[in-house]
This record gives sequence, C-alpha cells and structure tokens, in this order.
Amino acid sequence: MDNLQNSRRTFIKTSLLLASGMTTATIFSNRSNPEACEKPNIIWLIADDVGSKEIGCYGHPTIRTPNIDRMAGEGIRFTQAFVTTSSCSPSRASMFTGKYPHSTGAEDLHDPLPAEQAILPELLAPAGYYSGNVGKYHLGKFAEKKFDRLLPKVEDWKLFLNERPQNRPFFLSLGFYDAHRTFDRGCIDPPYTHDEVIVPPYLPDIEEAREELAGFYDEITRMDGVIGEMMQYLETEGIARNTLVVFFGDNGMPFPRAKTTLYDSGIETPLIACWPEQINAGQVYEGLASLVDLAPTMLHAAGLPIPDDMQGRSLIDQVREPNLHDRDYIFAEKNWHDLDDHSRAVRDGRFKYIRNAFPEKPLENSADSSVAPLFQQMRKMRDAGTLTREQALLFRARRAKEELFDLAYDPMEFHNVAYESAYQGVLERMRNALDEWIEATNDISPSKSLPDEFHAETGERIRPPHQNQ
Repeated sequence: MDNLQNSRRTFIKTSLLLASGMTTATIFSNRSNPEACEKPNIIWLIADDVGSKEIGCYGHPTIRTPNIDRMAGEGIRFTQAFVTTSSCSPSRASMFTGKYPHSTGAEDLHDPLPAEQAILPELLAPAGYYSGNVGKYHLGKFAEKKFDRLLPKVEDWKLFLNERPQNRPFFLSLGFYDAHRTFDRGCIDPPYTHDEVIVPPYLPDIEEAREELAGFYDEITRMDGVIGEMMQYLETEGIARNTLVVFFGDNGMPFPRAKTTLYDSGIETPLIACWPEQINAGQVYEGLASLVDLAPTMLHAAGLPIPDDMQGRSLIDQVREPNLHDRDYIFAEKNWHDLDDHSRAVRDGRFKYIRNAFPEKPLENSADSSVAPLFQQMRKMRDAGTLTREQALLFRARRAKEELFDLAYDPMEFHNVAYESAYQGVLERMRNALDEWIEATNDISPSKSLPDEFHAETGERIRPPHQNQ
C-alpha cells in the first residue's frame, strides 16, 4: 500500500477520483475480489450510434426494443450513463482500456490503439478467458492479436459461441453495425411509418427528418431481434446464469446536434447489465456512470486486479447497492472526428459545462450525416431563415468559449447560462472540476491538431485520410 501511494500513477489516479467525488477508501474497496465463484462469462453488446433516448425501457414511446427491455427487467438499468467521447473508435478505445481517449493514444477517429496499450481481453487472459470480437471492431491492427478470434459478421456470434473451448470462460464483444448510417430502410417487417417517428426539437419536422429517423428506428429494432436470439441461446445452452451480459452504445444517434457533440444527445448512452447469479432483477441505478468504468468492472467481476493506470473504476458496488451514488461528475471530450476540434465537458446530476478550444469553428456534424438529405435541407432552410432558433444553433458561426446548461430547466441544452450572474458560483465549481481532471489525466494540448478532411457543409472529402488511419 505504501509503495502504491508513493507512486506517481497512484497520485494521479487518486486526484482524478477525488475530482469525481470518490474517496481513497472507495478506490481500494473496489479492487477487492467479489465473492468466490466460478469465473463468469462476459458478453458486451455494443450498439452503433444509439443513445439511451432511443430505447423503449428508457422511455421512447414508439421504438420497439422488447428484448433490451427484458434485459433491463431481469437486471439493472443505469439512467445516467455516458460515453467518454461521441466518436466511434475513440469511444471504443476508452471502453476496452478503462482510460479516457486522450490517454489511450487513439483519441482521434480511426486511430489504431498503440501496440503497448493493454486492453480487456489480454487482461482477462491470465484467468483463462477465451476472447473474441464479432461484428464491428474499430480498435486497429495492433489490438487484433489480443483477441483469440475475430469474426466480421454480426451473425457469427453463434459460430463463436458454438466453437469456443467448453472448459474456459469466455469474453465476447459483439459490435453491431446497427444503427449506423446509411440506414437499411425496411429491414424489419413491418417497418416504421413516418407517423411513429418522434422528431427532436433541434431538428425540423420535415419529410427528410421523418424518413431518416424511420430508417434509424428500423435498424434499432433489427438489432434488438439479434439480442433476443442470443439471450435465448444462452438459456437453451444452460450458461445464462453465470454470464454477465452488458448492453451499451458507443455514442449518440447519427443526426445533426447529436453524434460528435458533447451535448447529452451525443454522449448519453443506454447501460444495462444482467447476470442472474449476481444481479437482482428489476434494479435501476440513478447515479452517474461512465463507460470508462466498463473494463475495470469486468476485471472486478472476474476476480482480477485492476491495473493502476486505469482511469475508470469498478461499478460492482453500484450493481449490488443501487442507492450508492458516489460519483459527483462524469467527463467527456471531443477531438478530431471528420473535422478538427478540441472540446471538453464535465457533467453532474444537474449541470453541464463545456469548454471549446476552437469557438470560431461551428459545431461539427459527421460527414455521413452531412451528405444526407436532412442536413442538406436544413442548410436550405437556414439560408431561407425558416429554422427555429434552436435548430439554427447547429450553424452558429461562432460558438461560446464556455457553455453552461441547467439541465433541470433546459434538458436539450439550448440556453447557455455561463454568462448569467445567478450561475457564476456553479460556473466556477464546474471549471475547477474540469481543470482538476485535465491535470490529473495529463490531457493533450489543443495545439495537437489535424486538418479537416471533409467539407463542413457538404460532407464531401477534401483531403486523403491522415497518416495514422
């Protein structure tokens, strides 16, 4: 213990967790092994570009997700869970390493994880785990050899499970391609109608929005069907009771003012876990949670030590005691996606603070969304002056350097109160929390930049991929 406390890494980690409202006692209690039991199998179900608002059990009135809803009823549902960045590969790098994107060496979209970066499968290997990734991968060439098996098609999950060594626990990451653009409209029967679509207020209620959202809904329900097949397989094979299944997303929905942003529409994620031998059915956890905590939680569940350089921490105590709310803040970041950016955010249960290093740049919309009919129609409406104030925020030529939102009154984050006198105390507190996190995690400088590769408004490529990709 003394040696650990004297190490630089422990100092940094302790500082980080204190900034999140945790005590040193919590740090080490989370590293104690769970009750002695057979090593659990672990399955991650990773939705692509799906936020929590798009899941039935999180309150969406029309999207059909009966199997995900059943998972929540049989396990625990986290109501305030967040990704560390609203960008596909950096978010996944964070999940697999237990570190924030800027600490992984793969903070920009498509950057491969460095060879020396430890990921969950190799940390589980000493306990005998057989590991695989099925479907979407997105961690880069160096991490491939750290899995026992890689299969590119989502439907290959059954092949992996059927051919796994029967005498070893397994870790399976199933990466869905749903519901990433472009949408496979009509992939379910019956497909969603335009009347079933709920258009969020930051998008105009026009034909293009309803058509694209309907295709998005179709893919979510298709994904839910695969999840139902897998859960039935686990029951039939008699391995469900000691299998920890976790469902979550990599970032928010692929629409303007959602994916690639630090608003809740970009970083809020579903997080549901079921494990019949360990998790009581029907639990709801209303405290803050971050997906940087996934890897350490899996190690804790497997009875393995959590490396000192992991910046997340185990959620096992929260799973066992849902009334335990010991995190004051979650943190998120925005780096290069298709365009360059450097923004940081801290959120508590009520307030969100965002700091933009490049306020002269408009809010980014991902290239695959920019080329779609909805965004192009929004450009025309902007030029014609027919967007609402809230919808036009997407195109604001200059963002505020600091943004503060009171989520109790402004859940859509439309009204920046950073410059209102009544909120100056909150602003200072949130600034300090973010500054402590930046220092504790040795955040990268905004001067580390990459050129834009796509046109911000047309979505057309203007440069070849940067060298790391």
